Amino acid sequence: MTTITTSSPAETNHFDNCLDNFFKRFINTVHAETSHFPISQHEPEWPSLCQQGEAFLSEEMIDSIYWQPVLREENSDLSGLENALDIKLNPSIVLFFTRYWSDQIDTIFQQGNLTLLFVWNEADMKRLIENQIGHAFTKLRNKQTLTFFIACTDSDYIISVENDSGQVVLERPGYPVEKVLSPSLNQFINELEYGQLSL
Repeated sequence: MTTITTSSPAETNHFDNCLDNFFKRFINTVHAETSHFPISQHEPEWPSLCQQGEAFLSEEMIDSIYWQPVLREENSDLSGLENALDIKLNPSIVLFFTRYWSDQIDTIFQQGNLTLLFVWNEADMKRLIENQIGHAFTKLRNKQTLTFFIACTDSDYIISVENDSGQVVLERPGYPVEKVLSPSLNQFINELEYGQLSL
């Protein structure tokens, strides 16, 4: 069983607040720029509690729907992922994926574009766990630092969290970690800006 850096209840609550503030800033920014909620593509077979109102035609896409992040009534665990890998997940990783239902969100970090990979519905959670297991098995097979991805970039790089240290890192799937971006997920989230740079 992999050991991790433990977090006190105060640290866990601090990350709760970090995510809460992140989503509040996101909604406030979108509303200030557009006077409405974010817009996502409407897929009838892919429902979510995040969806607001009925589908409509928008400039962005034909089948559109307003949405907003929804605080989950109960923070579900990721025991299926932990059991499959025989590990204990870093608490920040668990909270990142289980505190809210949310669509993916485009953000900017250190002059680079990235998309945060949140969970839209229960089926999306199942898919996330399957993909994380595949990623983790590759890391373990190659005897590399165990990480779990939280975002993708415009290139073949992904943003991940090291399970043991909680550091946010830059890596390519199948390869060792290349760079530490932030000492914690909490600090990383606080430094993000919304939107995308034109490259």
